[in-house]
Amino acid sequence: MKLELGYKSSIEVRHEHYRCKVEEAFSMLYISDFHFTAYSGDMVQRLVEKIEELNPDILLLGGDYYDSSTGFYHLCKFMKAISHRRNVFAIAGNHDYFFGIAKTKEVIRENNAYWLEEDSFSLQVNNTIIHIDGNKPQRAKRADINILCLHKPIDLEGYYDHYNVVFAGHLHGSQVVLWQTSKGLYPGRLFYKWNMLKKSVGDCLYLISKGIGDTLPIRYNCKKDIILVNVSS
Repeated sequence: MKLELGYKSSIEVRHEHYRCKVEEAFSMLYISDFHFTAYSGDMVQRLVEKIEELNPDILLLGGDYYDSSTGFYHLCKFMKAISHRRNVFAIAGNHDYFFGIAKTKEVIRENNAYWLEEDSFSLQVNNTIIHIDGNKPQRAKRADINILCLHKPIDLEGYYDHYNVVFAGHLHGSQVVLWQTSKGLYPGRLFYKWNMLKKSVGDCLYLISKGIGDTLPIRYNCKKDIILVNVSS
């Protein structure tokens, strides 16, 4: 077990594999809970380097982008650094409504990313039609692969059949993990139903990130993470 304090702790890449009928493989990277502050310069640099290294076909940004005015500066720096990338989609987290959703939306759009909040987008990657819903589940399959990008994990009863992969964050693994089972990360799981790493229901893979930043930068046995999903036959 490891205690981590401050803003320079390492980030784990969680590798997941989703198998389905596709002509060519592709990858998706989900990053959530940035919580940029005045101390996030090093994090921005490491994060940009990791994105370039992994080179995903689709990049999903899951919200909670900054916690201070200087944190907003680092968000601008981050978005500019990835503005050359295609297929970048962003949704809002609860903190984004506290700190100014309008300017968050503006800087994301200005840097070649699609603002997906309560919206949908369809695209083609390697001959596969992919449909992405942002923070609002829908009851219709619309493509070869259907993705739901959430900030806060929710109960998807009645929706699992409509999605192949679902992403969420928000809970940070509850930041302190004393023990872990197949049901989740504890003691946080005692208070938050979705404090787990993943859940499979039929053909739906539901993945929950522990995020890459915290308003209170203290973690115990709870490594920050981003999720890379490789989709192939």
